[in-house]
Amino acid sequence: MKIFLIFLFSVFISFLINYLGLRCLRRFQFRQAVRECSPQRHQAKAGTPVMGGLMIITSLDLLAVLFLPYLSGLPRLTNEVIILLTLFTLTGVIGFIDDFLIVKNGKNNGLKARHKLAGQLIIAALFGVYLLKNNFNLMVSPLLYILGMNQPFLYVLLSSFIVIGVSNAVNLADGLDGLASGVSMIVFLAFAFIAWQFNNPQLLYLALFAAIACLGFLVFNIHPAKMFMGDVGSLALGTLLAGFALLLHAELYLALAGIWLVWETISVILQVGYFKLTKGRRLFKMSPFHHHLELCGWPEKKIVRMAWLLTTGAVLLAIIFRIR
Repeated sequence: MKIFLIFLFSVFISFLINYLGLRCLRRFQFRQAVRECSPQRHQAKAGTPVMGGLMIITSLDLLAVLFLPYLSGLPRLTNEVIILLTLFTLTGVIGFIDDFLIVKNGKNNGLKARHKLAGQLIIAALFGVYLLKNNFNLMVSPLLYILGMNQPFLYVLLSSFIVIGVSNAVNLADGLDGLASGVSMIVFLAFAFIAWQFNNPQLLYLALFAAIACLGFLVFNIHPAKMFMGDVGSLALGTLLAGFALLLHAELYLALAGIWLVWETISVILQVGYFKLTKGRRLFKMSPFHHHLELCGWPEKKIVRMAWLLTTGAVLLAIIFRIR
């Protein structure tokens, strides 16, 4: 009963943080700048408060500090949780700088891509070194072991690639109301199940709190969105998902559970590659893929629901077949 009340109170805290945060974003005029190349219907979203991801980060960090030790029966946060929250928050700082520059300049022109990538690479590499020093490379999934990814250098490259790749995948998927936050919430619930199987209570509850943080934001992000998460939220959430996958040795599990994120990324790669090969022709009407569906006439809410259902189905398949 106490655990239920704690989680109920956590949902209230997350909702309250997002409610107060939205009021602050409106007061300080942190508003969205829409790219000119976006679908026409997105132009109406210009002026919507952005940087809602700050509330996701605040909610999760606060809930972890307040309740994780008590729920897990441990005197303090474990090193795994501390490093994961640090990874999550630092990536959010990169996203915040990008969002702030966009708001300040009044157009979608924040951090240069190379600067953003450099920051992500430093954070990802440091996390990879931490994993290596704690022998996580010796416990990779069987397939990755066969491919030699247990070797120190290759493992650091793999872990860095996963962190940067998933972080940017969530960033690409954050283009429709409730899309990235809803998909992330479902995958966090999946990681809670994996952590339970590994008998890791702090990662179990941290994943549940991450889902709650997403839920509190989703209340204000569902169509029509009252605020957007911005890069501060999408980059941080993607890094957190990758961190869970690496700490739980569930890299392949994430590839299936996060199939929508994977496809969004692939659609961009295919679009760019096809455009260059054919000297100007396009494979999709627009990428990422959710924009292609929009231009095909799909309503925004229908696309988001499909992404949620597809993610839920992929998570169930990953659990049933014990993908690892």
